Amino acid sequence: MKKLGALGFLLMLAVLLPGLAQAQRVYTAVSVHLRAGPAPDYPVVAIVPAGIAISVQGCLGDYSWCDVVIGPDRGWMYGAYIMYPYYDRDVPVIYYGPRIGITVVGFVLPDYWHEHYRNRYFYRDRDRWEYRYRAHRAGPPPPPPHRPYPPGQHPPQPPQHGPGTPRSHPPGQDRQQPPKKPKKGGPGGHPPRDDDSRQR
Repeated sequence: MKKLGALGFLLMLAVLLPGLAQAQRVYTAVSVHLRAGPAPDYPVVAIVPAGIAISVQGCLGDYSWCDVVIGPDRGWMYGAYIMYPYYDRDVPVIYYGPRIGITVVGFVLPDYWHEHYRNRYFYRDRDRWEYRYRAHRAGPPPPPPHRPYPPGQHPPQPPQHGPGTPRSHPPGQDRQQPPKKPKKGGPGGHPPRDDDSRQR
Protein backbone atom coordinates (compact mmCIF):
# COMPACT_ATOMS: atom_id res chain seq x y z
CA MET A 1 0.00 0.00 0.00
CA LYS A 2 2.86 2.37 0.78
CA LYS A 3 4.32 1.71 -2.66
CA LEU A 4 1.06 2.82 -4.30
CA GLY A 5 1.03 6.03 -2.26
CA ALA A 6 4.66 6.78 -3.15
CA LEU A 7 4.00 6.00 -6.81
CA GLY A 8 1.00 8.34 -6.84
CA PHE A 9 3.07 11.09 -5.23
CA LEU A 10 5.85 10.65 -7.82
CA LEU A 11 3.33 10.76 -10.67
CA MET A 12 1.85 13.95 -9.27
CA LEU A 13 5.32 15.52 -9.05
CA ALA A 14 6.11 14.44 -12.61
CA VAL A 15 2.99 16.26 -13.81
CA LEU A 16 3.43 19.42 -11.72
CA LEU A 17 7.19 20.05 -11.83
CA PRO A 18 7.57 20.78 -15.57
CA GLY A 19 4.83 23.40 -15.34
CA LEU A 20 6.40 24.95 -12.25
CA ALA A 21 9.84 25.00 -13.86
CA GLN A 22 8.47 26.68 -16.97
CA ALA A 23 6.59 29.26 -14.90
CA GLN A 24 9.91 30.22 -13.27
CA ARG A 25 11.38 31.16 -16.65
CA VAL A 26 8.66 33.65 -17.67
CA TYR A 27 10.01 37.17 -17.10
CA THR A 28 9.74 40.84 -18.01
CA ALA A 29 11.84 41.94 -21.00
CA VAL A 30 12.08 45.59 -19.88
CA SER A 31 11.09 47.71 -16.90
CA VAL A 32 7.31 47.92 -17.27
CA HIS A 33 4.17 49.17 -15.54
CA LEU A 34 1.81 46.58 -14.09
CA ARG A 35 -1.64 48.08 -14.68
CA ALA A 36 -5.10 47.66 -13.16
CA GLY A 37 -6.58 46.76 -16.57
CA PRO A 38 -5.65 45.88 -20.15
CA ALA A 39 -4.85 49.35 -21.53
CA PRO A 40 -2.02 51.87 -21.04
CA ASP A 41 -4.20 54.41 -19.26
CA TYR A 42 -5.40 52.19 -16.40
CA PRO A 43 -3.87 53.03 -13.00
CA VAL A 44 -0.38 51.70 -12.27
CA VAL A 45 -0.34 48.90 -9.70
CA ALA A 46 3.46 48.49 -9.62
CA ILE A 47 6.60 49.26 -11.61
CA VAL A 48 8.31 45.98 -12.47
CA PRO A 49 12.04 45.96 -13.31
CA ALA A 50 13.42 44.04 -16.30
CA GLY A 51 14.22 40.37 -15.77
CA ILE A 52 11.72 39.76 -12.95
CA ALA A 53 9.99 36.35 -12.88
CA ILE A 54 6.22 36.55 -13.35
CA SER A 55 3.30 34.12 -13.51
CA VAL A 56 0.95 34.54 -16.47
CA GLN A 57 -2.67 33.78 -15.55
CA GLY A 58 -3.99 34.31 -19.09
CA CYS A 59 -4.15 36.85 -21.92
CA LEU A 60 -6.78 38.65 -23.95
CA GLY A 61 -7.72 36.91 -27.19
CA ASP A 62 -5.17 38.86 -29.25
CA TYR A 63 -2.44 38.36 -26.60
CA SER A 64 -1.86 42.10 -26.44
CA TRP A 65 -2.39 42.24 -22.66
CA CYS A 66 -1.91 39.51 -20.07
CA ASP A 67 -3.13 39.06 -16.50
CA VAL A 68 0.00 38.40 -14.40
CA VAL A 69 1.04 37.83 -10.80
CA ILE A 70 4.29 39.26 -9.43
CA GLY A 71 4.79 38.54 -5.75
CA PRO A 72 1.79 40.03 -3.90
CA ASP A 73 0.70 42.13 -6.89
CA ARG A 74 -1.65 41.17 -9.69
CA GLY A 75 -2.46 43.17 -12.80
CA TRP A 76 -2.17 43.53 -16.56
CA MET A 77 1.03 43.74 -18.56
CA TYR A 78 1.54 44.43 -22.26
CA GLY A 79 2.30 41.15 -24.07
CA ALA A 80 5.37 42.42 -25.96
CA TYR A 81 7.15 42.87 -22.62
CA ILE A 82 6.55 39.30 -21.40
CA MET A 83 9.21 36.78 -22.44
CA TYR A 84 8.17 33.14 -22.47
CA PRO A 85 10.22 29.99 -23.15
CA TYR A 86 9.45 28.40 -26.51
CA TYR A 87 11.67 25.79 -28.19
CA ASP A 88 14.83 26.66 -26.27
CA ARG A 89 14.52 30.41 -26.73
CA ASP A 90 12.59 33.20 -25.06
CA VAL A 91 9.91 34.86 -27.17
CA PRO A 92 7.40 37.71 -26.59
CA VAL A 93 3.92 36.50 -25.67
CA ILE A 94 2.20 38.96 -28.01
CA TYR A 95 3.49 37.05 -31.05
CA TYR A 96 3.73 33.49 -29.70
CA GLY A 97 0.80 33.31 -27.25
CA PRO A 98 -1.36 31.02 -29.43
CA ARG A 99 1.55 28.68 -30.19
CA ILE A 100 2.58 28.52 -26.55
CA GLY A 101 -1.00 27.74 -25.56
CA ILE A 102 -1.55 30.47 -22.99
CA THR A 103 -5.12 30.56 -21.70
CA VAL A 104 -7.39 33.27 -23.13
CA VAL A 105 -9.19 35.29 -20.46
CA GLY A 106 -11.53 38.25 -20.41
CA PHE A 107 -11.62 41.29 -18.17
CA VAL A 108 -14.62 42.26 -16.06
CA LEU A 109 -13.60 45.38 -14.18
CA PRO A 110 -15.97 45.24 -11.17
CA ASP A 111 -15.12 41.61 -10.38
CA TYR A 112 -11.38 41.95 -11.03
CA TRP A 113 -11.00 45.17 -9.06
CA HIS A 114 -13.14 43.89 -6.16
CA GLU A 115 -10.99 40.76 -5.97
CA HIS A 116 -7.59 42.48 -6.20
CA TYR A 117 -7.79 46.24 -5.53
CA ARG A 118 -10.24 46.94 -2.70
CA ASN A 119 -7.43 48.59 -0.69
CA ARG A 120 -5.99 50.63 -3.58
CA TYR A 121 -6.53 54.38 -3.95
CA PHE A 122 -8.17 54.04 -7.40
CA TYR A 123 -10.84 51.56 -6.22
CA ARG A 124 -13.17 54.41 -5.26
CA ASP A 125 -13.20 55.48 -8.94
CA ARG A 126 -14.23 52.04 -10.25
CA ASP A 127 -17.60 53.28 -11.57
CA ARG A 128 -15.88 55.86 -13.79
CA TRP A 129 -13.44 53.22 -15.07
CA GLU A 130 -16.25 50.73 -15.64
CA TYR A 131 -18.08 53.26 -17.81
CA ARG A 132 -14.94 54.03 -19.86
CA TYR A 133 -13.95 50.46 -20.55
CA ARG A 134 -17.07 48.40 -21.05
CA ALA A 135 -15.63 47.09 -24.33
CA HIS A 136 -13.28 44.77 -22.44
CA ARG A 137 -16.20 43.02 -20.72
CA ALA A 138 -17.45 41.38 -23.88
CA GLY A 139 -14.10 39.84 -24.78
CA PRO A 140 -13.00 39.22 -28.33
CA PRO A 141 -15.69 38.91 -31.01
CA PRO A 142 -16.48 35.40 -32.26
CA PRO A 143 -14.73 34.33 -35.45
CA PRO A 144 -16.71 34.83 -38.67
CA PRO A 145 -18.39 31.74 -40.12
CA HIS A 146 -16.22 29.87 -42.59
CA ARG A 147 -17.35 30.41 -46.15
CA PRO A 148 -15.08 29.19 -48.90
CA TYR A 149 -14.20 31.78 -51.52
CA PRO A 150 -15.08 31.12 -55.18
CA PRO A 151 -12.21 29.87 -57.35
CA GLY A 152 -9.75 32.65 -58.18
CA GLN A 153 -10.83 34.86 -55.26
CA HIS A 154 -8.87 35.21 -52.04
CA PRO A 155 -9.85 36.57 -48.62
CA PRO A 156 -8.86 40.19 -47.92
CA GLN A 157 -5.52 40.61 -46.16
CA PRO A 158 -5.49 42.26 -42.70
CA PRO A 159 -3.94 45.73 -42.37
CA GLN A 160 -0.35 46.00 -41.12
CA HIS A 161 -1.28 47.73 -37.84
CA GLY A 162 -5.06 47.75 -37.77
CA PRO A 163 -7.40 46.75 -34.94
CA GLY A 164 -6.54 43.35 -33.53
CA THR A 165 -3.05 43.31 -35.04
CA PRO A 166 -0.33 42.99 -32.39
CA ARG A 167 2.16 45.83 -32.07
CA SER A 168 5.62 45.85 -30.60
CA HIS A 169 4.59 48.51 -28.05
CA PRO A 170 1.29 49.50 -26.41
CA PRO A 171 -1.28 51.42 -28.46
CA GLY A 172 -1.01 55.16 -28.00
CA GLN A 173 2.76 54.97 -27.69
CA ASP A 174 3.60 54.78 -31.39
CA ARG A 175 7.08 55.91 -32.19
CA GLN A 176 7.22 58.37 -35.07
CA GLN A 177 10.02 58.05 -37.57
CA PRO A 178 12.07 61.19 -38.26
CA PRO A 179 11.51 62.68 -41.72
CA LYS A 180 13.78 61.20 -44.37
CA LYS A 181 16.41 63.40 -45.96
CA PRO A 182 15.72 64.21 -49.60
CA LYS A 183 17.92 62.29 -51.96
CA LYS A 184 20.49 64.24 -53.90
CA GLY A 185 21.24 63.76 -57.54
CA GLY A 186 19.24 63.44 -60.71
CA PRO A 187 15.68 62.28 -61.31
CA GLY A 188 14.44 59.64 -58.86
CA GLY A 189 17.40 60.26 -56.54
CA HIS A 190 19.93 58.70 -58.91
CA PRO A 191 23.21 60.49 -59.69
CA PRO A 192 23.11 62.39 -63.00
CA ARG A 193 24.39 60.46 -65.99
CA ASP A 194 26.58 61.96 -68.68
CA ASP A 195 23.99 61.20 -71.34
CA ASP A 196 21.05 62.62 -69.36
CA SER A 197 19.86 65.61 -71.40
CA ARG A 198 17.60 66.79 -68.56
CA GLN A 199 20.62 67.72 -66.44
CA ARG A 200 22.14 70.07 -69.03
